[in-house]
Amino acid sequence: MSATANTASARLPVGYEAERRAAVARGEDMDFGLSEEQLELQALARRILSDRMTSARLKEIDASADWFDRDTWAELAKANLLGVALPEEHGGLGMGFTDLCLLLTEVGRSVAPLPVVTCLASAAMALAEFGSPDHRALLPSVVAGDMILTAALTEPGGDAYRPVTEATRSGDGWKISGVKTTVPAAHLSEAMLVPAVSDGATQVFVVDAGAPGLTRERQETIGREPQWRLTLDDVAVPDGAMLASDESSGEQMLGWIVARTTVALAAVASGVSAEALRLTAEYATQRHQFDRPIGSFQAVGQRLADAFIDNRAIELTMQAAATHLDEGREVPAEIATAKFWAADGGSRVVHAALHVHGGVSIDNDYPIHRYFLWMKQIESMLGAATPQLLRLGRILATEPV
Repeated sequence: MSATANTASARLPVGYEAERRAAVARGEDMDFGLSEEQLELQALARRILSDRMTSARLKEIDASADWFDRDTWAELAKANLLGVALPEEHGGLGMGFTDLCLLLTEVGRSVAPLPVVTCLASAAMALAEFGSPDHRALLPSVVAGDMILTAALTEPGGDAYRPVTEATRSGDGWKISGVKTTVPAAHLSEAMLVPAVSDGATQVFVVDAGAPGLTRERQETIGREPQWRLTLDDVAVPDGAMLASDESSGEQMLGWIVARTTVALAAVASGVSAEALRLTAEYATQRHQFDRPIGSFQAVGQRLADAFIDNRAIELTMQAAATHLDEGREVPAEIATAKFWAADGGSRVVHAALHVHGGVSIDNDYPIHRYFLWMKQIESMLGAATPQLLRLGRILATEPV
């Protein structure tokens, strides 16, 4: 979709007004659409996932202990989609975080039980950005689909940006003690990123999932995805396990990881919301009452119109945040805005979907309930709507517009 800056301004995501005005002043055209390469990537991901994520297959995976479709993971690896945002030198495609968000949107659209957020957005991208040569040596196995990574970012009652898990010096290494909760794919992963505090300074460590002293307890979630409570009791790691950067502190590295994980969740929410809305609109044209499709009733039409607006807000604020992160900017307001819309707008979309479907929505053989559960799970991860508004309030209080 190409348009001049003047005609495109109404469709701009939040945060682009300055760029728009600068382009107008220069007399330049602005293109806010996906590139041909991105469209091809999106179509490939959609084809692989939609062909495989049938209702029967999803129910089969729900009943399994792992909640993981290994065959589809292998297909994504075969198409090199697991390497979309990883460097070419490690077998990836060398594209960006925005491109990974296109894949994540399709994961949400198909509600595919795959650890793409935690493995790629949270862990693998961080190793590519901050890892030592030994850490980066793990990446080819990730791209090939042979290794899964995760990140333990959440603690009981804590803030992902401010961990309380402790790391203490022990000889030529470290010992880590603390509790992490709702850790995705801990049962599938060979290594995990574990943020901890040492003498008041945040550090991020790469911990072997089978390390002595690390125990896990299964937690059931709203979205049916098994997540894990991890207890670290003096888990010993070598000095080289710590992520180190000449340019970034441990606190900045953790902020980098949490920011991308948050926007990645918003990308999944964008796909969940879009497909829930599509299914509901389709149902409203087929379901008849008083010899008319229910979609022709004003109340139903207005409800779906509001859901469409919410869905667009989720998509555009997510794309704005992802694009700025790809540009290397620190954009906490855009990140909080994207997650706010994913939580607040996403909740409205899936509630509307259930209400329009009526009693059929509680039938587990009908797909719409799955989208509701996924969205409610995403809503609470790394802060729901109110924490995001509080974060935005602090940002505005510190740096008023």
